[in-house]
Amino acid sequence: MAAKGAAAQQEPHDIIVVGAGVVGAALSTALARAGRRVLVLERDLSEPDRIVGELLQPGGVRALQLLGLADALEGIDAVPTEGYHIFLNPSESIKIQYPAVHELPSTYGRSEPLGRDMHYEGRSFHHGKFIMALRERMLAEPNVTAVQTVVTDLVHDRRDARVVGVDTPLGPFYAPVTVAADGIFSKFRKTYGGTYKPEVRSHFVGLELPTSSLVSPRHGHVILNQQAAKDAAPGKVVGPALVYQIGPDEVRLLVDVPGNRLPSSSNGALQDYLRNQVAPCLPKRVGEALDKVMEEGGRMRTMPNSFLPPSMQGTQPHQRGMILVGDAMNMRHPLTGGGMTVAFWDCVFLAHILGTGTWSPLDGYDASFPIPPAARDLTNWSALQVALRTWHWKRKKLASVINILAMSLYSLFGVPDDHLTLLRTGCFRYFECGGDRVRGPISLLAGLAPDPLLLVYHFFAVAVYSVQLMFCGALFVPAGSQKKAVRPPVYAWPKLTVQAMVVLLYACFVILPVIFTELRANAAPHSLTLRSTSLVLLCVGSLGVAASLRALA
Repeated sequence: MAAKGAAAQQEPHDIIVVGAGVVGAALSTALARAGRRVLVLERDLSEPDRIVGELLQPGGVRALQLLGLADALEGIDAVPTEGYHIFLNPSESIKIQYPAVHELPSTYGRSEPLGRDMHYEGRSFHHGKFIMALRERMLAEPNVTAVQTVVTDLVHDRRDARVVGVDTPLGPFYAPVTVAADGIFSKFRKTYGGTYKPEVRSHFVGLELPTSSLVSPRHGHVILNQQAAKDAAPGKVVGPALVYQIGPDEVRLLVDVPGNRLPSSSNGALQDYLRNQVAPCLPKRVGEALDKVMEEGGRMRTMPNSFLPPSMQGTQPHQRGMILVGDAMNMRHPLTGGGMTVAFWDCVFLAHILGTGTWSPLDGYDASFPIPPAARDLTNWSALQVALRTWHWKRKKLASVINILAMSLYSLFGVPDDHLTLLRTGCFRYFECGGDRVRGPISLLAGLAPDPLLLVYHFFAVAVYSVQLMFCGALFVPAGSQKKAVRPPVYAWPKLTVQAMVVLLYACFVILPVIFTELRANAAPHSLTLRSTSLVLLCVGSLGVAASLRALA
């Protein structure tokens, strides 16, 4: 229920949730159903207007089911998403469908509703409509009190410095645990987060297009503009673009603008970039729709794309009583659309840990784990700290896959480099093979395969397959093309060998730094950290070699 500030101050609360966005609304509802009295503080309870958080992968649908919130996808004109249509250039593309239930191990779980032939499906929608649907369910919970106000600071216990509440213009509110779900621009991250700071890699520019611009309905479109940019915008950097339907008559176009600074729209630089550099690189139907929208003065909105590795919560004395979650704690490039999947699974784990134990979204689920009775007392931070450490490791199976995949693919597809061009093309040819070479990657992308080793295997298998095609002369020959591959002469092999070594090295440069940040975020601050991290990286490299040998076989 919504409440006045003065009335809410008189009520006892178990948990304060700062923010009622995707994470805040879902987590508050789940905690209330798990028996906690939840106070939600949100600066603006009206419908938000954003350009990200509009595509939910099948793995995220699964988490919503466990939370009992899958019905929030109904009545908001959500569009079923069956897979992806990937464009290497405007004339060369491939459609990839999400896997069917029988194609994945049962241990991965199952999400519904399922699409045609028992294939998994995601959903795309207006972000604002989805948020309001989540909030409607949150406000219907008798254990939830929502107040529209701004949280200005946290209140600490003078004796041991733990967080015991928050301060607002309406006055202070108190609870044993405060959860900050205040998003990408979190005001608490700097003081209460980890050692990493958000790094802006690029910006998304969002526009709405007509449905006639869709090449493949019910599919997300990933348009890799680097190859097309060599002809259409030589010497210019053009990032990838995403296209997906968000309603019966609306299609979202997201254009990536690389770099931490965005061209100005006030002097027309951003409009010129979209019109003269991006539009010529897009499939004809999408490019023409973009040109028309620009001519009509279509509304442009922007959003920074940041990278922030996760941090273990509650490890320092001043962090006791405080938990960061969602984009306040962990961000990745939205190219793969996995952010909400990670967020909802964090809600599943936290509701399991912070609830009273009468109900848990993990009841009867393979990924469940016991919570010590002492941790049910939210004032017992020593016991809670152990449970939060368990959450940190449990979430890694899925979150690390999505984080590494998102940042690695953006490094691969968002940077103009000839050696990366070989990897990009090899990745596309890998998908053309079908079978497990599609099923594995799309399962990872969909958030259906919480298996980091599977990700490492396929990444290095792509690199080795690219090298194979180089020596066969088939790297730039599309599948089904009448053009025949011409095997390079023997005297060209030394040069190809050097090129192959560089390609494999670049593959390591793309994925290993991201793996390293995931490991550093986990590592305890003692002298074994460097050795442990180096050992794991050595294991990853060895796995890459094994994947290479298997791919060559």
